[in-house]
Amino acid sequence: MRLARENLRQDADGSVAPLYAMALFALIAIAGIGLDYGRLVTMQSELQNAADQAALAAATQLDSRPGAIARAEAAARNYFDNETRVANDDAGPTVDDFSLTFYDGYANDQPGAVTSDDESAKVVQVHINGREVFYALTPVVGAMSSGDITADAMAMLEQAVCNLPPIMVCIERSDFFLPTLEGYGLRMRWLPSSGIEPLAAGNFGFLDLYGEHDSQYELGENNAYASCGPMENVTTEPGFRSTETRALNTRFDIYANPLSCDPANGDFCPSQNTGKNLVLEEESTITTNSPVPPSPPPCGTFERQSRGWEPMTTSGTPNEVAIAGSFTPDECFADGTCTYMGDGDWDLAGYLARNHPGVSPASFAKGTRYEVYQWELEDPANRLAPRLVSSEVDTRERGNSGQYEHTFTNRCTYPQPVYGTPLAPSATQKDRRLLSVAAVDCTGLNGRSPVDILGWLDVFLIQPGDDTETIQSEIVGPALRPDNLPTFQYFGRHRAVLIR
Repeated sequence: MRLARENLRQDADGSVAPLYAMALFALIAIAGIGLDYGRLVTMQSELQNAADQAALAAATQLDSRPGAIARAEAAARNYFDNETRVANDDAGPTVDDFSLTFYDGYANDQPGAVTSDDESAKVVQVHINGREVFYALTPVVGAMSSGDITADAMAMLEQAVCNLPPIMVCIERSDFFLPTLEGYGLRMRWLPSSGIEPLAAGNFGFLDLYGEHDSQYELGENNAYASCGPMENVTTEPGFRSTETRALNTRFDIYANPLSCDPANGDFCPSQNTGKNLVLEEESTITTNSPVPPSPPPCGTFERQSRGWEPMTTSGTPNEVAIAGSFTPDECFADGTCTYMGDGDWDLAGYLARNHPGVSPASFAKGTRYEVYQWELEDPANRLAPRLVSSEVDTRERGNSGQYEHTFTNRCTYPQPVYGTPLAPSATQKDRRLLSVAAVDCTGLNGRSPVDILGWLDVFLIQPGDDTETIQSEIVGPALRPDNLPTFQYFGRHRAVLIR
């Protein structure tokens, strides 16, 4: 009996059950907190990821064009409409309660002013309003929900400039709407005229795009800019370079030491159509038995030729002949009603009469200089043939032989290159008489300053550069790639980035 009582007193079987019962409440609370905390973290992560991605989607539309804000809002909402993982609080499968705010910039870790203007909107902030996690097990310890969880993200387009010659022209914002400017003359002043500010509208200059030392001959180089630089670091590059006019003129087959055409890369090579108001002087002697001079020899058949281009100036030459071969600027520049931007009204009829007699202006749909230029290139044998502008003859009898030497001095235009190897446009090569130029808002610029690039335009070179330090050109339209595709992601690359 005593042994039985001792065994009963020492039996511990089932003694832990009360302990488990006592700890069960705590274990359930700990597990519940862990489970619900995981759901809370998941909710926060999903909402923040949604805000980030929506902000990036919206930022891709902030291109300063009409409708940018509406497109940004649609892009953000489209992201949420297609995102099905961000809700776990029985409020629906998508995020519906969010707001977007647009700012005009970002500097010193702070957004700029709130804006509703498409052109000035540069930064977007997405705010997802409060969502709750309703706890499953945590209520055991008295917590029913997480309270409101919000998420915010801010994004903008990070811009870079690529593949662009460092050429700029100052443009008034009010003048810059490229679709309506096709065919307008653009007079780019190489040096400011008297009384004109150095960075006034129409003034031409250079940009420091890539942080590299300039060659002083950029205007003649070809496809030399295959790198990219950050847009926000683009500044003006002050200083006048007398060498640049000579470099530009190589596109017209006009050369001065030390420049020469390099067919391997196209540097300083001419276009296929180099029509200009310059002539080559040629001398030839014809012997006959008559003191009456024969007809002048055709251009290209000569004994001696001048070593360079000369102005078309001969005594008694009418003005119409003196400018034969050259496209003329808009007439409003001559009468002073235009300053730097023309109106597209140029002497098309006069140009055709001088260079292509019998061709009607009605033959051209647009009547721009660039359209005529391209038409000439379609039949170079006939439309770009050398042409005699003027001829003088000196006739002398050879002793008393009855034979007469007629020495002709001809002045001939050569609309096709004589000195350089022409470059034909292709999918990788732009026409050498086209320049891609950055249109810059020069308001407030002074010396080396950051610039606001409004866009890029292609201009057609009308005439070679001269001592007036003015480049006469015609606006073709928004800059295109060599393969005639738009320059989006080519000259200006845009990448949406999160700011915070």
